[in-house]
Amino acid sequence: MKVRPTDPETIMKSYSTEAIRPAMPRFHLRQSNGLYWPITFVFVTERMGREIMQERQLILDAMPPSDRKKQEALFRRYDPEVSVQAFQGTLRLFGIVKDS
Repeated sequence: MKVRPTDPETIMKSYSTEAIRPAMPRFHLRQSNGLYWPITFVFVTERMGREIMQERQLILDAMPPSDRKKQEALFRRYDPEVSVQAFQGTLRLFGIVKDS
C-alpha cells in the first residue's frame, strides 16, 4: 500500500488557528481555574507597562469567550497605567525628567 501526502494519516495538523496562551507569563499568575491574576507593581516603566498590556492581550486572545469576561474583570482590578504615572511622578520628584 502506497502512502500519499494527502492521506489523512500523513497530513500535518495546522496549529496556526489555535489560541496558545503564554507558557510562562511574566506579569500574571495562572490560577487553578485557568484565569490569570495580575501581579501588582507599585512602579512600572513605560516599556514595562506596554509589555503588561501586550501580555494581557495575548491572554485574552487565547481565552474562550466564556472566560473572557471574567478575565477582563480580573484585569480591571489593576491598571498598570497608574503604576506608570506613579513611577513618572517619583522621577519628577527627584528632578529626573524624561526628554520628549
